Amino acid sequence: MKLYYQQFRVGATISNKSVGDPSLTDSDYAGAFQRDFDKWYGRRYYIFPVLGLAVLTAICGWWGCVILWDWTSGLNTPESMQGLVGAALAGAFVWVISDEIDRLRRRDFTSFDVYYYIFRILISIPFGWALTRLVVTPQVGIPVAFFLGAFPTSTLFTIARRLANQQLKLGEDAVAGKLELESLQSVGKDAAERFRDEGIFTITQLAYVDPLDLTIRTNFDFNYVVDCVSQALLWIYLGDKGKDLQPFSLRGAQEVAYFYACLTDSTPDPNAVAALQEMASTKLSMSKESLQCTLEQVAKDPYTVFLCKIWA
Repeated sequence: MKLYYQQFRVGATISNKSVGDPSLTDSDYAGAFQRDFDKWYGRRYYIFPVLGLAVLTAICGWWGCVILWDWTSGLNTPESMQGLVGAALAGAFVWVISDEIDRLRRRDFTSFDVYYYIFRILISIPFGWALTRLVVTPQVGIPVAFFLGAFPTSTLFTIARRLANQQLKLGEDAVAGKLELESLQSVGKDAAERFRDEGIFTITQLAYVDPLDLTIRTNFDFNYVVDCVSQALLWIYLGDKGKDLQPFSLRGAQEVAYFYACLTDSTPDPNAVAALQEMASTKLSMSKESLQCTLEQVAKDPYTVFLCKIWA
């Protein structure tokens, strides 16, 4: 916690003292972190979205009961507009409940997810009405509205964009390519999309992000986030060529820092010297001195130093 505050909360005050003051104790930093954690990520952020979702669910439940009563009483038919609206809402709730169960199983549930549930329910009716009127006949509109409602929100917007492009003759959307973050060894497509949802689009952004904040916002394991940041730090110095160092056990900036320490020790490790020569000549096509200079920049980067300290 002390290292974290000194790296990412410079200028903050703890017990009326600046971060880094030698008189601050470990308990001071622990207490400050507890207070800041509650302020930044506490349960109070769930109050309004959960309340909103509860109210919206109650309204939809009451309205659904009214529609069912009308159907059983013969006042209306399932093929009416009310039937389409009811089907769209039912599909939306099916997706919301399914997503809740999945996120609870993965221990991945944030206040923003609840806001998305509210948004998903609210847009289900206009989306269900518009898309069924555009692509299907009235006879199959209600089941299609239900199935559309059960789609994830991102899929629903993709369908809408494609249909709009077809109707307006705008052409198809460009096929989404590989995300930049997927260039890192430990980042797959799902993880890259999750980082993107939290505003991390590029490897450089990931290299200099607050790892603790990113851990809490993504619900990834802290060690995993640190490993991703370490790889990103190496990538911004060597780019894709950094992959050529992986067979030498240099996956990220942390490993480079330890390797560089072996090179610059009072008695350099002969194995490290030999590995440096092989990496420079056979893998990166550069001089040994140039590679060592690059590795020095990686090892002495303040963020690399921070990662090595917290890892130790």
